[in-house]
Amino acid sequence: MRLLLPIILILASVLTFIFGVNPWYKDVSDLRSEINVYNEALNNSTSLQKTQDDLLKQYNEISQADKDRLEDFLPSSVNNIEFILEIERIASLQGMPIKDIKFETIKKIDPTQSGNTVTSETASDSRKYSVFPLGFTTEGTYDQFLRFLKDLEYNLRLVDVKSISFTVPEDTGGKPVDGLDSNVYRYVVKVETYWLK
Repeated sequence: MRLLLPIILILASVLTFIFGVNPWYKDVSDLRSEINVYNEALNNSTSLQKTQDDLLKQYNEISQADKDRLEDFLPSSVNNIEFILEIERIASLQGMPIKDIKFETIKKIDPTQSGNTVTSETASDSRKYSVFPLGFTTEGTYDQFLRFLKDLEYNLRLVDVKSISFTVPEDTGGKPVDGLDSNVYRYVVKVETYWLK
């Protein structure tokens, strides 16, 4: 009998722990892990806010002239007329007239395709920029054309030369035309520029 009472008390305490205290202990444990997750999220949020403040401070320290140059380098709109006028201005510096200007529909890079597959504007695109292709012809000597390409390279707007082909002035029989300078070639150039969406 003496042993029965302690055994009953031990069993009662074990059952009380299993059915009473243990579920609360699990709830407290789960709540602690949730608190840790929320504290980590709060720390990340504070760190992100500090990073945002630092970036905003750096952005505000950029001079307006530099911001304007960045806008010229990668504008926020296609502004195709201004781009064509810029190409004409650069070519006119070398005495090369721009003719037969052709531009295709605005293109976007399709990220779902391998490589740099270009699709129409209606395709879904997760990239932050779009492409404006432009083709034109011009005439001049080889040296003039090299200077034109160098000026285009050092122009502030981002331009990729996609293809260049040239022909020598000739008559229908394939012979050079009398009276025309045989050093003046006709160039067909295709370029692309970009803008932020």
